[in-house]
Amino acid sequence: MMDNGAINIIIVVLVAACIWLYILWKNSRKMNDTINLVAQQHDLIRHDERARTLCRAIRMLNPDFTVGVDYLIGQDAPEQEPYIAAWTTSESRPGEQEIKAALQEISDIHHEEKYATLRRAEYPSVEEQLDAAYQARQGNNARQLEVDEKIRLVKEKYPKTEMCV
Repeated sequence: MMDNGAINIIIVVLVAACIWLYILWKNSRKMNDTINLVAQQHDLIRHDERARTLCRAIRMLNPDFTVGVDYLIGQDAPEQEPYIAAWTTSESRPGEQEIKAALQEISDIHHEEKYATLRRAEYPSVEEQLDAAYQARQGNNARQLEVDEKIRLVKEKYPKTEMCV
């Protein structure tokens, strides 16, 4: 038969093992919940351009912030604008004005991408521009003036910015 000292050691080891297993179980549940929350946030961002833009604006203000970890984006209905539902990081939350400024900057970036693509589609080809430049160097600048006019008209049609400065 075992003495009381050995039984006490076995009980202490079993209790420690149970506590250790309980801590592992709680941590794995917490990690699973975090993974599910991040996945839900990324699903919202992937399917809603407005949520994606809000996420990019926050990331522009602080590249270290991660959606689903440092903050949560909420959207109660598909037609509703996404919003910051929770701020979970210890860093200070950006103010509404900061977020609006970042959103404006992002929309300006998209405008630049858009007008550049539209311009590129209507500009005279590179070959046409090079040929006109060659002819101008040879003393005949009529083709160069024609190409320059086409470019000017396209730039007027698709200005870089539509906002007042």
